[in-house]
Amino acid sequence: MKKNVLGWLAGMLVLFTSALQAAESSAPWIDVEQGFHKIIHSSTAVARVATGDPAIADVAMGGTRDVLVNGKKIGVTGVTLWKSGGGTVSYRIRVVPKTYPASKSVAADPELAQAQVTQGMGIQGKLPNLAAHRRAKAAAAVPKDGEIADGSSIQLETQVLTEVKIAEVNRTTAHKFGLNVFKNAANTAAGIGVPGSFDGIESADGNGVTFSSTSGFAPLRSAFNIVVGNPNKGLIGLLSILEGKGLARTLAEPSLMATSGQTASYLVGGEFPIPVLQSGSTSGGITVTYKEFGIRLALTPTVLARNRISLKVAPEVSDLDFTNAIRSSGVAVPSLLVRRTDTTIELGDGESFVISGLVSSNLRNNVDKVPWLGQIPVLGAFFRSSELSREEKELIMLVTPHLVRPLARGAALPPLPGSKYDSYRPTAGQAIFEETGEYDSGFGR
Repeated sequence: MKKNVLGWLAGMLVLFTSALQAAESSAPWIDVEQGFHKIIHSSTAVARVATGDPAIADVAMGGTRDVLVNGKKIGVTGVTLWKSGGGTVSYRIRVVPKTYPASKSVAADPELAQAQVTQGMGIQGKLPNLAAHRRAKAAAAVPKDGEIADGSSIQLETQVLTEVKIAEVNRTTAHKFGLNVFKNAANTAAGIGVPGSFDGIESADGNGVTFSSTSGFAPLRSAFNIVVGNPNKGLIGLLSILEGKGLARTLAEPSLMATSGQTASYLVGGEFPIPVLQSGSTSGGITVTYKEFGIRLALTPTVLARNRISLKVAPEVSDLDFTNAIRSSGVAVPSLLVRRTDTTIELGDGESFVISGLVSSNLRNNVDKVPWLGQIPVLGAFFRSSELSREEKELIMLVTPHLVRPLARGAALPPLPGSKYDSYRPTAGQAIFEETGEYDSGFGR
């Protein structure tokens, strides 16, 4: 008998639990926006009401048959009503973020047609470019409500290959002039020397005139020196004159790949050591740090639209300058001559942009002269030496970005540079008598 009673109680408990779960699963859902309220109307008078989590939604009686539900925090809870005549009714309450009607600008924007933009809720769907994404965020934002949910995606290629050509042109011009006169007793001499070949001339008694690298008679040792002598008067003059022009060109052609919004960098050059004297417990010790120099480039592409790229470019060219070196711990440490710029440009896929005008000019003019005599018109040129030098440097950069995609799986790879020479194996006779210098004769083994 006792076992029958226990079995009957267990069965009733199972039935009650199943009925309760069925009642909960069949309870209707009611959505309440955060900060707002909804009224639940009952067909009969309500004696009591309770909520599962007052922090999410609280309830209040609005009359004998009305219950007021206030949405307080985003989440899910339950509300139960006890009727005066007996019985209960349960509801599931879902508190959602407050929403606003779509603005007219969103409805009239064709680029937002594939996205769901709800003010106060966020953004979902696909957007064609960054400009449309910015407009969608502005339409969905609510002042002082913090961040919005952004589940959108931008349908753009995000890989950017940037071809850059960097050229630095260095032009130098020099003009030097100087004159010295020397009188000798009874010998004659004439000659010309290239820059640095000799410093002057000397006269040896009874043995003629000799050129010397130590006398210091030449006005400008780094110039062309012309010597002329008069056999009858024993007069010798030395003219130093030089006109020089130079042109140097440094070129780098890097190609950098970067994802939209990320930075790619490039450096061709080297590092020079800098000794650093230590202090503290290791006082007197020397450590070595390294400083980079050469041609450096950093670029950050941002894909704005399907055919529009914003590109931040920061090139830098630096050279070692030993003329302004300093000595540290007995070691000459050179300084750096640096030319750099930082700019942002916007251009289309495959378009090119030239950045130039980064010119530095150095002018130096030195004049040494005899007081008063060097100021005489025309004749004063024989009593002075002058040196004029000019150096101009210009940095030019050509930038061409391309939107690229990776090769498909299984696609044929393009040949590598120089792969056509893999089988180039000419014999000695072919290399001497048949090779034209183009290395494309097809000799192979």
